[in-house]
Amino acid sequence: MPGLYPGRTRHIHVKLQPAGADVPQAPGMLNLTTQVYFPGEPDNQKDEIFDPSLTLAIETAGAAKVARYDFVLDMG
Repeated sequence: MPGLYPGRTRHIHVKLQPAGADVPQAPGMLNLTTQVYFPGEPDNQKDEIFDPSLTLAIETAGAAKVARYDFVLDMG
């Protein structure tokens, strides 16, 4: 789990871009920068930019937990 952010709920920043793309050198490439959230966090509803559609699905796998989020991109 990530640490607490002052004034924010727990989240992970995510950047998706085509393989080998470097944003400054390929400004025409499609890129997505977003964040994903953890279910059940008390601060989710207090966070002004929390989006429930970006909540991870978390399952228990033995002693570990596995988080999943399926990104679907229209590459145009």
